[in-house]
Amino acid sequence: MYLSYPRVGRFLVREGKQIVVSPHPAVEVRVLRLFLLGVGLGVILHQRGRFVLHSSAVNVAGGAVAFLGWSGQGKSTMAAAMHKRGHSLVADDVVAVDAAGSAPKVYPGFPQLKLWPEAAVALGEALESLPHLRPGLDKRARRVTRGFTRAPLPLRRVYVLAEGGTAGIERLPPHDAMLELIRHSYCARLLQSIGAETHFQQCATVVNQVGVRRLRMRRDLKALGGLTQLVEDDLGNDP
Repeated sequence: MYLSYPRVGRFLVREGKQIVVSPHPAVEVRVLRLFLLGVGLGVILHQRGRFVLHSSAVNVAGGAVAFLGWSGQGKSTMAAAMHKRGHSLVADDVVAVDAAGSAPKVYPGFPQLKLWPEAAVALGEALESLPHLRPGLDKRARRVTRGFTRAPLPLRRVYVLAEGGTAGIERLPPHDAMLELIRHSYCARLLQSIGAETHFQQCATVVNQVGVRRLRMRRDLKALGGLTQLVEDDLGNDP
């Protein structure tokens, strides 16, 4: 798979083993890193047969709980809020799932969260201590120095984030769950080139073996505490 981005560089991802990078002469290292550990990592994980979700995940009682959502919808914020309540981070933005065995399991990503300034402040972070992810983007990098899971975990639950007037959780029927997993797959537009049939089979495996829920939430950072409690209660009622 060959990827090219103006003023960033070119990436050749080969056989799930190697990423060859030709950086633009003027690109900053932190910008190059974003693309390398974003789409570059996503493609190489697909090539290795992993099921890759545009998601964030935390460790709740020994199981990975993933939050799916569009960019800016709050998946990193939910993971950060759960982390603040004592649940270890598993991955942010790119979640790699091994769906080949008897039970899907999630591999850990990197000990970092990507947060918008208002979310970071709402979670009690000192904004001046959080570096920008790249020039021109106000999103910040929040390194996780404690509470990071370093071993694979069984995938316990998937929550699809959705805006709603009243917070709540509902179980998704298999057809809807399948559509949401396809919709929120990482590098979804590239799947036709790297194995769409296998990807659909992986989606079906997750739907059949893992609970998929819709988490309705108001766009109100003051409601984060209630949302995390809602998730914990849901997991506690259906272990």
